Amino acid sequence: MQGYNVVMIYSKDMDRLLMCKRLKDPYKGLSNLVGGKIEPGERGMDAAYRELMEETGISPEDVTLHHVMDFTYYLSTVTSRCMPAG
Repeated sequence: MQGYNVVMIYSKDMDRLLMCKRLKDPYKGLSNLVGGKIEPGERGMDAAYRELMEETGISPEDVTLHHVMDFTYYLSTVTSRCMPAG
């Protein structure tokens, strides 16, 4: 099963959260958190640091990440549809 991660970086006083502006579709121009796919054989924490460096230039020497939770999405074959109004 493909793994993914999401990285949340807060300021030291915990009043700001780092968001990235998407540069390509889907959702080009919108904000999102740092994250991405965990490569086969890669540890989740290693993937989190890699994605953080790739997307922001923030290195492991700049921050210490802490694992918060794991989540498995079993309904990955389900697609959502918007229902018509009315």
